[in-house]
Amino acid sequence: MDLNLSENARTVLEKRYLVKKDGKPIETPEQLFQRVANNIAEADKLYDKKADIKGKSDCFYELMTSLKFMPNSPTLMVRQDS
Repeated sequence: MDLNLSENARTVLEKRYLVKKDGKPIETPEQLFQRVANNIAEADKLYDKKADIKGKSDCFYELMTSLKFMPNSPTLMVRQDS
């Protein structure tokens, strides 16, 4: 998917939010949004063991990639392996 992000938005994502290794990004903005969508959706398991995590993740991903919703900075920075 080609995100409709300005050059400035891509620069901010790269400098602040994309996962890096040795100072270089190792994920794309699309991967960032997928990672965040998955993490947000996973929280539903705390309240509903039968929650449709994949469906919720897809919904959050669509909201972020369409730029209709963007979570706050701490949410964008959370890594699943941290």
